[in-house]
Amino acid sequence: MSTDVKFEDGNLIVSRVYDAPREDVFDAWFETSKVQQWWGCADCTAVRSEVEPRVGGQYNHHMTIAGAGEVPGFATLTEYDPPARLAFASVGPGGTDDGMTVSVDFTEVDGGTLVRLVHAGIPDMRVEGDVELREIVRGGWTAAFGKLGSFLGAVRES
Repeated sequence: MSTDVKFEDGNLIVSRVYDAPREDVFDAWFETSKVQQWWGCADCTAVRSEVEPRVGGQYNHHMTIAGAGEVPGFATLTEYDPPARLAFASVGPGGTDDGMTVSVDFTEVDGGTLVRLVHAGIPDMRVEGDVELREIVRGGWTAAFGKLGSFLGAVRES
């Protein structure tokens, strides 16, 4: 299955249908032993997660990236409605709000679960030389959605 990725009204929207029950897909976003098997960009070699499944809880995923070391990722859950929806706000260095939010909806569809992610508030800036941050974010979520598909497929086959 393919991942649909687009920018609409300044928001990154990523969606994909997974051949798995909605509860299983939702759990893959919260059980750290599962998250650590799929989270992160294509160059991510390991993930260390801290998840508190409740509104106001931590939703942190620190990625080890080949050639870059550990890249911390801090967030706070703003919505937690299993197995239908989650949302989180990114937290920058020192606990500051960096303005980025992510919401993820899990919808039962014929043949599986539709996951639709909206990443809002991505700053219009260039990083790593002259690369747009939004393109890095796009690549990261695209890779993660693909890795989630592989993870769910492996679980289904075992």
